[in-house]
Amino acid sequence: MNAIARAAALEDSPESFWERFSQYAQTWPVSPEPLGSPVLEVLTPWGVLYVFDRSLTPFSGEKALLIIHGQVERWEVASETPAIEHLGGGRYRVQGRVEAVLDSRYFLLGLAGAGQEDRLHLVLAGSRLPELGTPIQAHLASPLMAFRAEASLR
Repeated sequence: MNAIARAAALEDSPESFWERFSQYAQTWPVSPEPLGSPVLEVLTPWGVLYVFDRSLTPFSGEKALLIIHGQVERWEVASETPAIEHLGGGRYRVQGRVEAVLDSRYFLLGLAGAGQEDRLHLVLAGSRLPELGTPIQAHLASPLMAFRAEASLR
């Protein structure tokens, strides 16, 4: 009999993820896809992020309070210049600075813009975490996800 090792789940539920990481939520302009689509277009200074909406209610509004979350496939030390590149199929390459190590599986990546209001935070999960303050480039698995407060902002 072969034992299969399974990775532990990254979340218990969208509600528990929101409760755990809501302090890293930010308000961004959002363009929803057609009604019924689980994809949201989040408008950032680095371009549009196509995110899988993990919330239970359909989005309606112009802005939303979001936690953007991704799973790191691999990362390496890079320059500090913030960047986001859509690699297709829901995959992204992001570049920023590690602003916090949240626990043994999660860290906060910050992409700094021209002003504090332009700072984008990503709650990232990985098996090998970078050190606090390290500028990195991370390749994210598909899909990039968004957890949002159930009340949309207008």
